[in-house]
Amino acid sequence: MTEGSDSRAGKRSEGLARVATESGHFTVLAIDHVGSFAQTVRPDHPESMTAADISGAKQPIIAALGPISGAVLIDPGYLASMGSTARGRPEGLGLILGIEDGDYSDVRTAPRLLPGWNVERAAAMGADAVKISVYYDADGDMSAAERFVTEVVGQCRAAGLPLFCEPLALYEDPEDRTRAVLEGVRRLGPLGAEVLKLQFPVMPGTGRHAPGEWAEACAEVDRLSPVPWVILSEGSDFGLFRDQVRVACAAGASGFLGGRAIWRELATGRRDAQHAAGRMAELRAVAQAGGTAWETSLARRSPIR
Repeated sequence: MTEGSDSRAGKRSEGLARVATESGHFTVLAIDHVGSFAQTVRPDHPESMTAADISGAKQPIIAALGPISGAVLIDPGYLASMGSTARGRPEGLGLILGIEDGDYSDVRTAPRLLPGWNVERAAAMGADAVKISVYYDADGDMSAAERFVTEVVGQCRAAGLPLFCEPLALYEDPEDRTRAVLEGVRRLGPLGAEVLKLQFPVMPGTGRHAPGEWAEACAEVDRLSPVPWVILSEGSDFGLFRDQVRVACAAGASGFLGGRAIWRELATGRRDAQHAAGRMAELRAVAQAGGTAWETSLARRSPIR
């Protein structure tokens, strides 16, 4: 490894430390949603929310929950609305920027970054890490997903930013979810992202709710993943997500990136900020009590390259 690559690897490690808690866990407020955020806030007329409306509605959520979170995952539109990387960002809060374009017809076959955005620009805007989501068909051609991840990994290594990669499995039968999620870990995990952001490997509602089955599936994720991993809330019920975080962390996960399961009622005005803050605090306690710190996880896998 050259001196330059050593330096960039060190910068990526520093970025991970900035978006983790002091204990080394990822307890991230995910609010990079755009279309789904508008759908949540105004389900009858989501198209009536302008970009300014969406950013304005996110600000009080971030202000209320950011100080309890290790980091916040936001969209470039919100970052641009801040006017600078400092305004609207709570002191010491890590910043992960989602830069993939998920709003076009062939997102599943030709993933890409948002027009005008790349990792270098994210770094210049003050991001500590970047996130990309990528759909894949575990039974089909995954080459487009693999190329996309590889391309962004290259950008991240050049810019010295860590990458959170979110593989999103496509499947028809809910019973196929475990196999599909595991295939994503197997195929996309070795491509160079620092952290995998994963769907919980057992689909809710399939009847497979036995603690042993959940734990077994998560243990297999941990065995296959070459890097630290976290789970996403996927718009689920809070109680379900809390249980998933507990099982995943016991199996080796390093935490969670949680969205609507935490802030849905706050965004819609049905509950107050204190209620949402209580949810975030509870999830953070679960992750820190049972999860594996990212450096510990990394040490038993492969070093940052």
